[in-house]
Amino acid sequence: MTLVTSGTQSAAIEELLEAFASRLKDLRTVIDDLNQQAADGEDIDFTTVQKLLSPAESLVRNCMKLEASLADQKNKDLGIAQGGYAVDLDAARFEIGCRLARLRTCCKAG
Repeated sequence: MTLVTSGTQSAAIEELLEAFASRLKDLRTVIDDLNQQAADGEDIDFTTVQKLLSPAESLVRNCMKLEASLADQKNKDLGIAQGGYAVDLDAARFEIGCRLARLRTCCKAG
């Protein structure tokens, strides 16, 4: 029997998320430099600014989708349903077994 897990998919998603985070960091550096230039009173070429910042919206959108996908995958791996809850069947089985054992002991004594 072969066991298939989502660990490799999750690792790939995390790697993509790190790549997006790196690109966002670079984009933030560019924005900070442009803000500094504007604060210093330097002339700013808005066509160049638009070319530098045009991928920003799609990059942020893709990053948010990827983060949501990663969170869904982690919840799925943990067994958490869409409602935000999970049932620990092992703990429930243990608790039911303990209660049944107490009932058996109680019934034998009487």
